[in-house]
Amino acid sequence: MEATNEGKESKIARFLEVFGNIFTLNVLFAVSCIPVITIGPALAAMYSVALKMVRKEEGPIWKSYKTAFAENFKKSILAWLIVLAALFIIWGEYVYVCNFEGNIAAAYIVVIVVELVLMAFTLPFLFPLIARYDNTLANTFKNAFLLSVSNFGSWLKIFLAWFAPLFLSIWYPEIFLLTWYMWLLLIFGLIAYGTSFTMRKVFDKISEVQGAADKKEEEN
Repeated sequence: MEATNEGKESKIARFLEVFGNIFTLNVLFAVSCIPVITIGPALAAMYSVALKMVRKEEGPIWKSYKTAFAENFKKSILAWLIVLAALFIIWGEYVYVCNFEGNIAAAYIVVIVVELVLMAFTLPFLFPLIARYDNTLANTFKNAFLLSVSNFGSWLKIFLAWFAPLFLSIWYPEIFLLTWYMWLLLIFGLIAYGTSFTMRKVFDKISEVQGAADKKEEEN
């Protein structure tokens, strides 16, 4: 009976610890996003910490976040500026398309949809890859897209975890008015932590493939 109670207390303690860490991570992320241009580094730092949390390797949250924010700042801010530029171009194309009708408008719409699909397949893994691997920015964008395509089920879980609540909050302003404080205190960190379990599995596969390749190279 005592062992059972100790097990329950341990689970409760871990739950409270994780909840507190998610809360802290969310607040750090929200504050880091205030300049808007730093959203990229904030996303990379948040995922760096969240990925450590799922492995129970996080340490002090604020310290881990600060370190990850600084280490990934240059690459992640460039990636974010590219994403913003792409979104601005797509928005401009949409505004331009509104001046046309018929086949021309339909052709432009197809182009815009393709661009949005490419972005949708790239963004979910982009900043976690920056947080996890040291690579060129071009390769990071390419790998983010390829990972989503080759791990469609994982991509879909991550995409929906982010898109569904964001879409509902934007499309239905009354929902945002009721939950805005939850975004500032918990939701961003909760989504990052939850999706990190899926990302960990994908990254573990990469590590296994790399390990097998290195072993084969050593044998040769």
